[in-house]
Amino acid sequence: MKYDPMKVKSRYDEIAEEEDRQEKRPTLRTEIPRTFIKKYLKEVDVVLDAGGGTGVNAIMMAKLCKHVSLIDISTEIVNCARKNVENAHLSNKVDLFEGDISNLKQFKDGQFSFVVCVGDAISYVLENRFKAMKELVRVAKKNSIMVIGCDSKYGFMRQYLNDGNLDEVLKINKKNETYCGMGPRTHVYDIHEMKQLLEKNNCKILEIASTPTITDTVDKSKFYEPKKWAKLKKLELEICTKPELLGLGNHLLFIARKK
Repeated sequence: MKYDPMKVKSRYDEIAEEEDRQEKRPTLRTEIPRTFIKKYLKEVDVVLDAGGGTGVNAIMMAKLCKHVSLIDISTEIVNCARKNVENAHLSNKVDLFEGDISNLKQFKDGQFSFVVCVGDAISYVLENRFKAMKELVRVAKKNSIMVIGCDSKYGFMRQYLNDGNLDEVLKINKKNETYCGMGPRTHVYDIHEMKQLLEKNNCKILEIASTPTITDTVDKSKFYEPKKWAKLKKLELEICTKPELLGLGNHLLFIARKK
């Protein structure tokens, strides 16, 4: 299927409020990337949050760094982000843009010292993923940290098998595409593909993680009691970078440095 930015925009305009709720609830899919972001982010960093959603990550980063620019393709998502940023009293530290990550024309070469693109944005652009990665790297300074998340091929195959949908599993294995929950059509990556995409764009891989690993098909409501949740998160952080487990989760996270 060809990438249609208007379909992605339209879909996220429809589900913006639900997406905002999902970003604010406790999920390891979001909390693990946030832990890695905090690990690498510096007080002096100027950050691009590409496909940044409703601003939850941008607000977190703005409290820790110099400045954040968030860009998202959905008008309604950006409107939610604006409300969240205003409520956090951080409008002076977060700029908001509406746009496509495969054409970051709003930004100059080397404008940012830290680039974040987590969640599904690099997956939703389908065949435009090559343009998107070039753009993300273009706007990053030399030696900048790149935090890139994507949908995981084998994680999605495992999820569909858990649902008993073997036909979709076979399609994913052949075409590297599927549908992601509430979202539109998505390209699913294996470790090698994303690693190669980053390296071809002059980036050195520092860490790779699943987000999460062993709990993606578990009823996590059984663990929402604070002490249990803390233990579960600690366990996932201990194992999410183990090579033998990478790819099991529905999402992958790559930490790289622009050479």
